[in-house]
Amino acid sequence: MRVLTFGWEFPPSKNGGLGVACYGLTQQLINKGIEVIFVLPKTQETRGNARFVFADQERLLKMVHTDVTPGPYNQAKSTVDVIVGYDKAGNPIVKSRSILEEAHRFAHHASFIAKEEEFDVIHAHDWTSYLAGVAAKLASGKPLILHVHATSFDQAASDNVDPSIYKIEKEAFDMADKVVTVSGFTKEILVKKHHVPAEKVEVVHNGCDTEEPIWHTPVLQNLKNQGKKIILYHGRISIQKGVDYFVKAARRVVDVDPDVVFVISGWGDMKTQVIDMVGEMGLSKHVLFAGALWEEDRDRMYQTADLVVMPSVSEPFGLVPLEALQHGTPSIITKQSGVAEVLTHALKVDFWDVDEMANQIVSSLRYPVIRQQMVREGKEQMKGMSWQRAADKVRQIYQSLLQYVTS
Repeated sequence: MRVLTFGWEFPPSKNGGLGVACYGLTQQLINKGIEVIFVLPKTQETRGNARFVFADQERLLKMVHTDVTPGPYNQAKSTVDVIVGYDKAGNPIVKSRSILEEAHRFAHHASFIAKEEEFDVIHAHDWTSYLAGVAAKLASGKPLILHVHATSFDQAASDNVDPSIYKIEKEAFDMADKVVTVSGFTKEILVKKHHVPAEKVEVVHNGCDTEEPIWHTPVLQNLKNQGKKIILYHGRISIQKGVDYFVKAARRVVDVDPDVVFVISGWGDMKTQVIDMVGEMGLSKHVLFAGALWEEDRDRMYQTADLVVMPSVSEPFGLVPLEALQHGTPSIITKQSGVAEVLTHALKVDFWDVDEMANQIVSSLRYPVIRQQMVREGKEQMKGMSWQRAADKVRQIYQSLLQYVTS
């Protein structure tokens, strides 16, 4: 079986969980004997064993981006500068395009790529690639699966969605043969707000790495030597992620225990707002902004922290608690997350209940046995949450659409 897959990012490109999920799932599909042709909008370094095709190398129009492709977490009007050609002196001609324009460009190239490649089924990840998936279906007549890692409602953390993104989602879902969501939480959004028939939607929870990690020299050792406890937030600093609720809970915790330090690792459009909020609440000595940590730096922070908090307002899944657990650190997660459906050994709270969030933080720090139990039992549970298991379910969906394919 050969699958033509469209995605917006892929490791080692670092934008968020979308690339991580695409990598984990793709590698396991390949391990199961499925050939994956992975199409990306621009040329980039890649990892893994898929065969990669880059849409900026399409024969009809070469285009080189001058910066990193904007993440799927941006609004449709967010812009990126691209080189569209060169003048007589060899100087690049730069044009600014919105992500929406880039998604349409991706779809235009996808239709040509679909005519050149041989494949059995199309698989498109996230809204930035939906148009490409639809274009490939129209060009080839092959069945289309759309994989929903987040919706416009998640990004807005409310019903005030970006109408351009919602329009793409709605029309693409109507065109898809199957829609895969990363949680029942997300499936409910599709059924209720996008009016997708429930029988058309399959839930495939994300997986996680289950092997023992490399252990690094911890960071923030001076603070640890002073007896400080470290509470970590890792992720985008956006309205969806609830970092403002995390800061409000921090104020309540520090009022009770001033020996707690909160670390915020990430980037996003609310960073300035959150920094101002920390100052206004008198938390400057208790909150550290670490920037966007990746790879070894991120793992060091996971291993240093006493507790991770994922305060998301609307989280389709949420890989951070599983990553933290792999490194021996327990989590508090919100009930408004997909991972809450599969991770039972974590403390859970409503994102808006900052008093309860603070209570859970304080209790976890005061009683180490709680943290130890969450890690011990959580790691055991993770053994059944591998990317291999997710790939098995996706493979079954492929086969359900291609009854003639044998394995």
